[in-house]
Amino acid sequence: MKHDEYHRKFADAIVEQIRQGTAPWQKPWGPGERVLPMNVDTGQSYRGGNSLHLAAVQQKQGYGDVRWGTYRQIQARGGQVRKGEHGTRILSFQDKKRIAVTDERGRPKRDAEDKRVYRYEKLETPYIRQYTVFNAEQADGLPARTAALPEPLWKAHQQAERVLEDSGVPIRHVAGDRAFYHMNQDEIVLPARAQFPSANHYYQTALHELGHSTGHPERMNRETLVKGIESGFGSAEYAREELRAEISAMMTGERVGVGHDPSRGAAYVEGWIAALEEDPREIRRAAADAQKISDFVLTRHREREAVREPVAAAATRAPGPERVVVPVLKLPVSERSFGPSR
Repeated sequence: MKHDEYHRKFADAIVEQIRQGTAPWQKPWGPGERVLPMNVDTGQSYRGGNSLHLAAVQQKQGYGDVRWGTYRQIQARGGQVRKGEHGTRILSFQDKKRIAVTDERGRPKRDAEDKRVYRYEKLETPYIRQYTVFNAEQADGLPARTAALPEPLWKAHQQAERVLEDSGVPIRHVAGDRAFYHMNQDEIVLPARAQFPSANHYYQTALHELGHSTGHPERMNRETLVKGIESGFGSAEYAREELRAEISAMMTGERVGVGHDPSRGAAYVEGWIAALEEDPREIRRAAADAQKISDFVLTRHREREAVREPVAAAATRAPGPERVVVPVLKLPVSERSFGPSR
């Protein structure tokens, strides 16, 4: 399949799901629920356009398993793709060559989790390659997926609160029904916490607006944010920026553990459809940008966590009057309702 044909087929499938309200970012996902795909052999999450593409296929086909892999990867894990099953094509930008590490007898080395160990060499000439992958439910003989237990809600809410604080973007609460990011003032405006039906809804909304804030010229300087604000609500650029923010909120919401609320996207459906019909590659660009947004937000959070942890440890070890007092982050009510739905 040529790359142009691949992009057109991917975009058409997503447009159909958008019309039906079933695109991955249009569906509500509960806290701790895993919806984004992972590789059956390496255990790593697929990223960007591939992640969204496979999530869309999972949604359409009703697969409950998020594991995917090539024919050989599934065989390597003890499975066998059933005869007659059709795979899904994905794209991979190749700038490194993966080489299996072997022992002195030439046998593949495996780590403590029995996964193969690889080393990588930089390629002089990168290229794009297509792969065919199959969902775990299209194969027999694979070991059952051992899903990690979800974090308690209070812990997910604590992490979400710290992600917001670590972003450095001020949040101002104003009674009403508006949630938006103001680029000139570089602040997020949200309704009062008590107006949200739950803590999850609050954090899901905040993560969407936080996604917008990453496009500020002093952060990622994202063209769709700047042009979207200039063009205004209803414009193509505005819809493109909303697509990025909504997909990133889904990605970050899963990674933090608060799930995803798609209720904000209804107003942008026609704009999303128009953008994808005009340029089939737009959905893959949007997914790639959304992945960068999610990575940007969580990398900043992890960097600040790395600073906090040794300081907190030193505070607990310091003796006597010189003991360092570390401020305790004030956490929101987590498992109780925040009041009536706004």
